[in-house]
Amino acid sequence: MTLPDSDIRSADAPSPAHGVRALGVADIPALLALAREAIPDTMAARLGPRFADRYHRALLDEPDLRLDGYFDGDELLGFIVYTHDVREALRSAFRRHAFTFGSALAFALLSPARLAFVLRIAGSVLGRLPEPGMDIRAELLTIAVRRGARGGGALRRARGINVPHALISGAFDYLRHRGATEAKVFCKPEAVDPAANGFVRKEGFDLRGQVVRWGILTNLYVKSLTPPPAGRPPAEGVA
Repeated sequence: MTLPDSDIRSADAPSPAHGVRALGVADIPALLALAREAIPDTMAARLGPRFADRYHRALLDEPDLRLDGYFDGDELLGFIVYTHDVREALRSAFRRHAFTFGSALAFALLSPARLAFVLRIAGSVLGRLPEPGMDIRAELLTIAVRRGARGGGALRRARGINVPHALISGAFDYLRHRGATEAKVFCKPEAVDPAANGFVRKEGFDLRGQVVRWGILTNLYVKSLTPPPAGRPPAEGVA
C-alpha cells in the first residue's frame, strides 16, 4: 500500500472514535504516563522524567520522526515512534535541542553510570561511531501499549481490536512510502522480555543476532518491507 502525500496523517486531523493518529504536543502527558506504565526502563526513562518530557517534545519537532498513537475515544492505548532514517533524525534532534537536553540532564549527569550512558549515546548519534544494524536506516524506536490492549489482552478478546498490530502496520505503510525496503527494531534478550520478541517475530521480523547497542545487550530484528515474490504468501502476522 502506497500513501499519497495528502494521506500522511496530521496531528491537527480530527481524532477518530478509535484508531491510529499522529500525536501532538497536547498528547505528551498521556504519552509519558503510558511510557511509565508500559516501558519504564527505556533510554529516556533512565535519564529521568524531565529528560523524557524534553526528549519526546524534541521528537515531535523533527519532520523525519513519526509518533503515532492508538486512541479509544480520548484514551491513549498505545504509541509508536519510528523513522525512515534513524541516524539523521536523531542527530538532528540532538543537535537542535542540545541546550534543552543539557539543562534537563543537569542533575541526572551527577551519576557516573548515567553520564557514561549519555556519552555512549552521544558518541553513536552525534559521532561517526559504528553501531549494530547501521546499514538499515528505517527503525521502530519505541512501541508501548497498555497491558489490557496488547495482542492477547482484554480489548482484543472483547472487541477484536489489536492495538500493537494497528500501530506497526501504519508505520510499515509510512516507511514504504518513504522508500524503505527494510526496517529494524531492537528488543531486550528473549529471556528478559519474551513477549516483545514474540510480537516482533509474529509481525514478520527475523532475528539477525544479539548485539550491544549503547552498552546494552539487545536482540536486533530486521523485516523486509518489499512484497513477497508472486505466488508466495507473506509472512504470517497478527490479524
